[in-house]
Amino acid sequence: MKIARHLALVAALACVASCAMAPAPAPATSMPPTLRPDAPAASLAASTSDPLSGDTRVHDPSLWVGAGGWYVFATGPGLQRLHSNDGTVWTRLAPIFTLGRTPAWWAEAVPAHKGIDVWAPKLFELGGSFHVMYSISTFGKNTSAIGIASADSPDAAEWRDDGLVLQSRAGDDFNAIDPDVFVDPDTHRIWMSYGSFWRGIRVTELDPATLRPIGTTRFVANHTGGIEAPTLVKRGPWWYLFVSWDFCCRGVDSTYNIRVGRAASPTGPFVDRDGGDMLQGHAELVEAGGLRWKGPGHQDVFGDLLARHSYDAQDNGVSHLRLSTLRWSADGWPSL
Repeated sequence: MKIARHLALVAALACVASCAMAPAPAPATSMPPTLRPDAPAASLAASTSDPLSGDTRVHDPSLWVGAGGWYVFATGPGLQRLHSNDGTVWTRLAPIFTLGRTPAWWAEAVPAHKGIDVWAPKLFELGGSFHVMYSISTFGKNTSAIGIASADSPDAAEWRDDGLVLQSRAGDDFNAIDPDVFVDPDTHRIWMSYGSFWRGIRVTELDPATLRPIGTTRFVANHTGGIEAPTLVKRGPWWYLFVSWDFCCRGVDSTYNIRVGRAASPTGPFVDRDGGDMLQGHAELVEAGGLRWKGPGHQDVFGDLLARHSYDAQDNGVSHLRLSTLRWSADGWPSL
């Protein structure tokens, strides 16, 4: 349950906390050739080479693409940020939080949390502003909290602390980490999914004015071998819940794999192709590890793009960003 996540990142991100803000990004021009709809996504996913270059060291990526370019927010000291003009060559921006400049509520919500360690952010745009939800926690425990910050652009130097969204404590049957946010394009209602291990993944609606939970919160998926990192999206009449099963953070020995189920409602029930309920441990496999790329997971979906990290067997098991185009079957199931 992410116990070793940040230990695996220390060497790769040692210089990040003190890096300077990169130059202002140029507008995105087009999807890189390897990610266009006519690209061989299946062969890309299985390839032993990778089309991405630059600084792609990342864990738990959240992807956003727009006029300012391609952005990935990720786990790491201060909340890591990457930028690309074309989705292919990536550079690292300064983190959002720095030592001495962290929200005061962190210490009260998670007393054992130290430093500027931030997990599993979700970057999204709403009402002309950019928001990032993120997690703080303690290793192996569910004393955790999800916070939110906002700014005018993803590369902004200053972000406003918008406070605590929700938290979990010892004795709760859930873990308040790994937030995901999705706005229904048809109704404009806002849905949040989150969770890691314990009783699994939960879904709740958010108040559009406060971005805080309203109504009923429901468990929608579980897996006895470990489940976390939900991603909720809508395509046509169906809602899709992507999750990561099993264990991250073990380098080439990571067993993470990406799964999906679908439902007619954002609150489920989510099922696999055969009707098996995700709450009972059923789900369709989207991607598992291969010869080079081990433990793919903590995915994010932006349009038809699937972002995730995988552990590179050719780089001592360091986790790197990977991007692929999702393919959709005639009966509405995603694959790579």
